[in-house]
Amino acid sequence: MPGKKKVSRPSKGTGSGKAPDTRNLLKISQVAKATGVSTSAINYYVRMGLLPPPLKTHRNMAYYHPSYVQMINYIKRLQLQKHLPLERIKEIMAAKVEIWREMDRGLEAAAGQEEGAPDSARKIGVREKIMEAGVRLFSRKGYHFTTERDIVSAAGVSMGDFYELYSGKEDLLLDLAEEGVRVFRSRVAKEIASVDDMLERIKIAIPVAFKLIVENREIYNLYLEGAVTGDLSFDRKLSQMTMTIAEDLRATIARGVRDGTIRKVNPAIAASAIMGQLVRLANYWMEDPLKRDIDEITRESIEFVTRALKPD
Repeated sequence: MPGKKKVSRPSKGTGSGKAPDTRNLLKISQVAKATGVSTSAINYYVRMGLLPPPLKTHRNMAYYHPSYVQMINYIKRLQLQKHLPLERIKEIMAAKVEIWREMDRGLEAAAGQEEGAPDSARKIGVREKIMEAGVRLFSRKGYHFTTERDIVSAAGVSMGDFYELYSGKEDLLLDLAEEGVRVFRSRVAKEIASVDDMLERIKIAIPVAFKLIVENREIYNLYLEGAVTGDLSFDRKLSQMTMTIAEDLRATIARGVRDGTIRKVNPAIAASAIMGQLVRLANYWMEDPLKRDIDEITRESIEFVTRALKPD
């Protein structure tokens, strides 16, 4: 019978006198390096009650669960981006500190895995569950009315699992956007692999984009609305992701101009114009998806791009 993997759990003391397993925990210097926050500041956060006490093994030795990294990054964001005082941050963190109270449950589940099961595979599975739950809840309840506890409950994971991956639901929403960009680029790359004509490549990519929007209409509507979280940093990161697609388009147009499959245009301006058109048409369809034909929108979009870029 395969042995069970021992997983260390953060607690306030060793209790039984048996040396705790600290293999999966971090020293304060490692937490400081991972977060860019000094060790004195971390100790101050603990004294202030912003963070729960770490696992003390000796008078001058303590160990921190990896979730502390996410929690400290969240505190930093509240300070630097929201400009909140520590007392207000303490109130916000009080709810999040529950992850340590629930960590035993999450770690017990991890301890039940067989020795040979890779931790990375488990994390991938947890991430997929959280993302699926996030899509369902954001779509049904709306982003602002969905709590992190709702997501954890729907995903069937622990709060500790959630905070090992995300500092909050804002990070989850960004991860969903990033995954959408990744899936789009992957699908397009597969479709155009054997196509040499750059204009044809762009025409192939357009239906892929609209199909993805249809498949994920509820969640994508959050991004189309703009200023979803009211966080300027979030909006900038989201813009950077869409710029990845815009840069792919610009590079394709530039290559087409060079090889003669696209007429002579300014690649950056043309890419911006096409991206703007696609976003506007996506908004147009989302306003009344039952009455507006996405196939017709797709055809008209391809025709527009063809007329704009086809060589004379």
